[in-house]
Amino acid sequence: MIYLIVSAISLALMVTVYRITLSRTTFHGFNRFVLLATLALAAVIPVMHFKSISNRASAPINYMLSEIMVYADGSSGVNPMQATESGSSISMASVITVVYLVGLILCLLKIAIGILSSEIICHRRSRMLADGSRLVITERNYAPFSWRNCIVISRKDYESNGAMIIAHEQAHVHHHHSFDLILAQLFCAVQWFNPAAWMLRRSLMEVHEFEADAQVLEDGFDGRRYQICLVRAALQGSFATTTNNFSNCSTKKRIVMMNRHSTNPWARLRVLLMLPVVALSVIVASACKQDTNSEMNLNSQNASPSSVFVDIQECEECETEEADSTDEVFMVIEQQPEFPGGEEAMFEYLRSNLQYPEKCKENKIQGRVLVAFVINKDGKIVEPEVVKSAGPEGVELDVEALRVVSEMPAWTPGKQMGKAVRVRYTIPVVFKL
Repeated sequence: MIYLIVSAISLALMVTVYRITLSRTTFHGFNRFVLLATLALAAVIPVMHFKSISNRASAPINYMLSEIMVYADGSSGVNPMQATESGSSISMASVITVVYLVGLILCLLKIAIGILSSEIICHRRSRMLADGSRLVITERNYAPFSWRNCIVISRKDYESNGAMIIAHEQAHVHHHHSFDLILAQLFCAVQWFNPAAWMLRRSLMEVHEFEADAQVLEDGFDGRRYQICLVRAALQGSFATTTNNFSNCSTKKRIVMMNRHSTNPWARLRVLLMLPVVALSVIVASACKQDTNSEMNLNSQNASPSSVFVDIQECEECETEEADSTDEVFMVIEQQPEFPGGEEAMFEYLRSNLQYPEKCKENKIQGRVLVAFVINKDGKIVEPEVVKSAGPEGVELDVEALRVVSEMPAWTPGKQMGKAVRVRYTIPVVFKL
């Protein structure tokens, strides 16, 4: 999901710059290259920063769906609401995933149906043209379209304006526009929720039509007659959206573009305005990476009552090195460390030893404390620290939680590749009146 969001932001920024700076120029081939490069960059930029995150996300994380509760009356226990809240959170994540996958599958089905329909009609009786493309004449009143090296045209259009229309569709075939459309539509399927993806697809289709129109005029056809042909074609029914359709693009835009004077060649330098946008996209990706690291390191800070969890830290290089050759603190490992007697014994130890500070009872102070610590290679607790305080008035609560965690007995150390390693844990303790 992080990859999709960063990719969507990058794409939106770059498409916006393209629409402002280049969309009205006559550099049709150049603009096509820019749009395809934009698509590629939007796909690649997040990957540059999220390889390690994707590796971590697939690693097993040991969640214990409880937190330690310490009450002012001297009782203690494990919060029974945590499992319910966690379950709710997991359910919401599942709903989001299902909604995304349904949208993705529907988009892919639409693409598949379009391709299949195009292939079926293109495999009807056809004849080879001089340029190597194939011509299919149909009795149906479809607007002319091309798919790969096949041109489909109704008999009515063939008899009235066949030469112009075929010249237009041959331009699509020669420039391999069908492959651009497949790529753009697959990208739209992956980012069906992102309006910028559909805007890029639309811009690419416009450039295809501008490029084909320019080719028709270069071939010597009468511009006025060709424009009238476009207007008539706009009134006909189109075929599959996967194809290069003769009436795909706004007729008005195409006529305006055909009558526009050639843009100054130096205007191509406007593409340099993309560079700051690409740099900003890289910064966004990097920032999201850091935010994800922070969220993973302090997950319980922003969540509703959280569980004891093994956090995640970048250690891509560590996976290929021997575990005992570094003091790296691991978050996800092959064999997790274990409190003597297991999780229940750890909860019992905490319940038995945590005491509600008298001063906080008197002043009606309560709060939630997160204590992080490292389980050393010999199982001892080292580097305990409060990563989320109960607040300025609840210093005694912080001190009490830190004291009890610091005095925990030695754990069975965690292991990576058969070697004992240092592992970081975070424990939530709730003091409640």
